[in-house]
Amino acid sequence: MKIRNKAAFTDAVTSLEEENAGISYMAALESIVLLENDGTLPLAPGKVALYGAGAEMTIKGGTGSGEVNERHAVSIREGLEEDGFVVTTEGWLRAYAEKYREEENAYAAGFLSRVKKREIVNIMADIFHQPFGLPVTQEDIKNSDTDTCIYVIARQAGEGMDRRLEENEYSLSEEEKANLSICAANYDKMIVVMNVGAVFDMSFLDEIPGINGVLYYAQQGMRGGKAFADLICAKASPSAKTVDTWPGKYEDIPFAMDYSYLNGNLKEESYREGIYVGYRYFDSYHVEPKYPFGYGLSYTTFSIEVEPPMADGTKIIQPVKVTNTGDTYAGKEVVQLYVSCPKETQAGEYQKLAAFSKTEELKPGESQTLSLTFDMRDLASYRERDAVFVLEKGDYILRCGSSSRNTSPSGIIVLEEEAVTEQCVNICLPDLVQEMEPPVFERAAVDTTDEIGGSLKRIKIKTADICKKVHRYDVPKIYTSPVTDTILNSLSEAELCDVVTGAGAVGGGPRFFEAPGSAGFTTGKLMSKGLPNVCLADGPAGLRLQKTSAVSKNGSLKGVEPMFSGMNYMPCFVKKIMLGNPEKYPCVYQFTTSFPTGLALAQSWNTALAEQVGEAVGKEMERYGVTYWLAPGMNIHRNPLCGRNFEYYSEDPLLSGKMAAAMSRGVQSRKGCYVTIKHFCCNNQEDNRNRVNVRINERALREIYLKGFQIAVREGQVKAVMSSYNKVNGTYVNNSYDLLTKVLRNEWGFDGLVMTDWFATGKGLGNPGEAIKAGNDLIMPGGGSTTKELIRQRKTGELDAVSLRRSAANVIRGVVESRIYQAYKNMFLSD
Repeated sequence: MKIRNKAAFTDAVTSLEEENAGISYMAALESIVLLENDGTLPLAPGKVALYGAGAEMTIKGGTGSGEVNERHAVSIREGLEEDGFVVTTEGWLRAYAEKYREEENAYAAGFLSRVKKREIVNIMADIFHQPFGLPVTQEDIKNSDTDTCIYVIARQAGEGMDRRLEENEYSLSEEEKANLSICAANYDKMIVVMNVGAVFDMSFLDEIPGINGVLYYAQQGMRGGKAFADLICAKASPSAKTVDTWPGKYEDIPFAMDYSYLNGNLKEESYREGIYVGYRYFDSYHVEPKYPFGYGLSYTTFSIEVEPPMADGTKIIQPVKVTNTGDTYAGKEVVQLYVSCPKETQAGEYQKLAAFSKTEELKPGESQTLSLTFDMRDLASYRERDAVFVLEKGDYILRCGSSSRNTSPSGIIVLEEEAVTEQCVNICLPDLVQEMEPPVFERAAVDTTDEIGGSLKRIKIKTADICKKVHRYDVPKIYTSPVTDTILNSLSEAELCDVVTGAGAVGGGPRFFEAPGSAGFTTGKLMSKGLPNVCLADGPAGLRLQKTSAVSKNGSLKGVEPMFSGMNYMPCFVKKIMLGNPEKYPCVYQFTTSFPTGLALAQSWNTALAEQVGEAVGKEMERYGVTYWLAPGMNIHRNPLCGRNFEYYSEDPLLSGKMAAAMSRGVQSRKGCYVTIKHFCCNNQEDNRNRVNVRINERALREIYLKGFQIAVREGQVKAVMSSYNKVNGTYVNNSYDLLTKVLRNEWGFDGLVMTDWFATGKGLGNPGEAIKAGNDLIMPGGGSTTKELIRQRKTGELDAVSLRRSAANVIRGVVESRIYQAYKNMFLSD
């Protein structure tokens, strides 16, 4: 029996759609970074020459599981015209659209040919890349009849493959350079827009004169085009900041040419830069970036006046007064607080982000006082030799400002003796990775005067006030509750193996409830034992479900449109089998909202806004019956070529963790709706992601790649975690007891569900039985063969009964606390 939400049988626009579209718009409005402006922006609506691959075919988000199937996404052209701009390059845009169709048809033919030859085709990774453009001619310029030009550079990337340097996925093509050159030479006002999912080579700005403004649009979801138009005509002032360091050239990144496919070795990836990722490297090694971390312009100006910091135990409070010093435009400012820590016994970065806050919209002359707070214990670095997090004795210099390269010292925290904050055990021990030489800092270079030349306030923190936490590494207890225990005790060991295994990628057997387009389901075989299935749906730029599905006479569902863009190119007979016929059968509809991608949303530096987006997603989960949202994605932007950087937040673990925690609080404010933070951990490349072995030293692992997840777990109280495909120091993450139990449960106190990524166990991959023993509760997408393997391992003793029961209890707990279980209970278990 399958139950569906009756509201899904109408294709009318709902009030929830309208409400969430408004939230998507507000998020985009704060997520577009103004990188360059010589005063040309903002523009008054009028005639505009619009060129570029992203002008009409604006990319709203990346490909793969991160795709969202909204009703309609507003392009940049649509947004401009809605705001009263008149686009005068219709001929060029029509010609580009024709070229797009021709190249797409050629790609489809090639795709079809490979399928017919039975070649392996990855519908996620093998995506169609739209043409870079076509030549802009003097005739185009003359016919445009305007002095204003907007040129939109667009690039697509996604799951399964990293961006290719040699294919101009990180840089402009020669044709684009020629087009920008002719436009810059012939238009008085020349604006370039980067519709790209991650950091891009901006060296063309040094080669092409006459470019007046640059905006990093990123990928802004379904209302991004409208938000862009409103920003450039000053209905709002840009307030976004970069979440990554943009290098002057790709080679400025440490070990840039060793990344992923570039060194020819996809079996191993050595993190030789250690903790020096992003601004931690650029600021520590004195490498000048194109744009620093935390950078972004506005139409107005702000002053940031720091007041003396205060301490409340180990909590540090930095008051800051922000004033809009402009005379025309209102705006918002992001204040960032960095700390330079002592480096007497252990090398470290020049500074690291400790706190941030964003103002409300301030009119000219208005001020707001912010309080930036952090706990001293969060500044501790990890010392591998004795497995402790430690605060060195010495001066901790607070630096406050508007980007990592625009700060002033605001105070000094003094710790007179070393303080150990946590006693851990060593994890994931490898043969040590030979990291690069640490930076050298000169004492004389430390400026301890305030902005007006006086001495900075020094606050002494007593070591005795810093509590040391000694972690216990006991075997986690089996979750217990009356409802969970009743179901658990009624199941045989074979049925327990069904519980810890997903329902399978195709078919999946009986289901109590189905949200069409769900990425997976828990088992529905045990409804007679009081356990219905629940649905899991992809993210993180919204809820990825099937937009329209046809309902056959027997009640089965088939999507009308392909779930992934790559499926559009499958042979007609395959699509006929896979897709439903809306003319023959009635349909159900699920119009979800596409929001700005993770990277874009993080550029808002607005956790309250992220929480609002999360709650909007949670409302759609309620409406369509989804229990687990497979998001947020929060892997670190280790290198700009990672194909899924658009999904993830930042190069910085604090910013990543704070944004993920906010999203999680928003989603889980809706009862029975759960987030699943992913991909835990070190899934920082897409090429050979299923088998690559990440070699990393423990300090970098803990301080950079685990830190954001820790923040999300503790501050977001996340209900689920997805383990990643890759190995860490020789062990698949889904088989790592060190990561999934010692760190996640023993040290961080996580008590929710851990699931594998899809098809992450099997022959030549992680062992499903070892995954259960390591602390991985649910094997996804599961299916009969996985269940049989677990039953076999249980019979041989390879899988112990206690581990199986513990994982089953965690799965059952998630089900019985869901909204779906309440519906099931009301139908079948009520008096």
